[in-house]
Amino acid sequence: MRYGFVLDQDSCIGCHACTVACKAENDVVLGSFRTWVKWVEHGTFPEISRSAAVLRCNHCADAPCIEICPTVALFKRDDGIVDLDRDRCIGCASCLQACPYDAIHIDDRSGTAAKCHFCAHRIEAQLAPACVAVCPEQAIWVVDLDRPETRQELGQRQAVVRKPERGTKPQTFYLGADPAALNPLAVDGTRTLSHAQVPDPLPAPGTAEARAVYDVPKARPWGSKIAAYMATKALAAGSLIAAGLSLWMSQLDGQVLGGVSLFWTLVTCVLLVSDLHQPSRFYYLLTRPNPRSWLVRGGWILGVHGLLSALWAVGLESDLLAWCSLPIGLATSVYTAFLFRQARGRELWSEDPLLPWTLTAQALAAAALFGWWYEIEPRILLLGLGIYCALAAAALVVGPKTAQGRQAHQLMVRHPSFRAGLLLAAASLAWPPLLVAAFALLDWAFVYAGQEVALS
Repeated sequence: MRYGFVLDQDSCIGCHACTVACKAENDVVLGSFRTWVKWVEHGTFPEISRSAAVLRCNHCADAPCIEICPTVALFKRDDGIVDLDRDRCIGCASCLQACPYDAIHIDDRSGTAAKCHFCAHRIEAQLAPACVAVCPEQAIWVVDLDRPETRQELGQRQAVVRKPERGTKPQTFYLGADPAALNPLAVDGTRTLSHAQVPDPLPAPGTAEARAVYDVPKARPWGSKIAAYMATKALAAGSLIAAGLSLWMSQLDGQVLGGVSLFWTLVTCVLLVSDLHQPSRFYYLLTRPNPRSWLVRGGWILGVHGLLSALWAVGLESDLLAWCSLPIGLATSVYTAFLFRQARGRELWSEDPLLPWTLTAQALAAAALFGWWYEIEPRILLLGLGIYCALAAAALVVGPKTAQGRQAHQLMVRHPSFRAGLLLAAASLAWPPLLVAAFALLDWAFVYAGQEVALS
């Protein structure tokens, strides 16, 4: 048996009983929701229509939250339910970024992720989920998706799923839902709500024809620490590459550069650990790893990077160490592109065609910065800095092709920090230390804008 939800929006009266029952049954923290109702209006007075949609976890067959979770805290049961083991969760919030449906939140009391788990404890006791049991219109159904009859009926009734283009194969189906209620980009960007308040207006301009008049706010899980981590990691990568190049460039001091690389690697690790909601569990990345997650793979790369940096710092220079330092330095910078690609909910990140190349150029530019420190040939420095500046500028016109990705991209390139970062990157051709500020501003704009377009 493989469980799925069917939400009959033709029968739903938008009473919020499912929301209340879910919060009571699962002790959901105040201000957070595992299931919620969104109201959308069409038309102008007096010709106005209003419709509701119940939003929640889709228990996807190809769940991106499971793939990105670094500690296998999220997993798929044999019955198709996507469940969460809080005892394994480190509170990294990567699953929030991977989910295209805004269906996961961080429980501030436990410091762990939380989501709809199909009331698995009730299912195991042969009881219906709380939302199903309480619905006065029987608008929420539990179905067995392995039964051919179920699939046939869903096809006959033209059931739809949210964001099928994301390739997650959602297992929550809607009957009679207003398409504008399921598509967050189809509503007016002013997000004028009649029954609730949202801290910020929806950046997407949407259309004047549809308005979200009831919705719930969603947090931006990643902030300045993640942007700073990208910048410090680039400096760690650049200094290790420069240390490796000391094999051929006698002006470079591999031992000093190794110490610099070790310092920035430690700063990077401190930023990552301090951003966890359960920082005391950071070692789960090593003891309970999910090898498919680029958070785990990145941790392994940072570990090797730190070891190589330490060998340089203590003066154990060798040809082998130099040759190993070059690819590991590049990997340290570039692995974040693959991590962001697993964040399938944030299309600016996951669909950015330039990101791997931009991060590669960022590492080379950082290496050029350290080369400037040792007065390396100016033409070599200009090459490294120029490639990064060119790719950073290319982001003005090259971005994701998806609708959400395009809107986030527009927000990024219009943001003052992005424009200031481009100016500083160009100015670094004359004075390379400005590159550090350029990294910080450009990375911040990228992290910020990627989370600004609503997912639900």
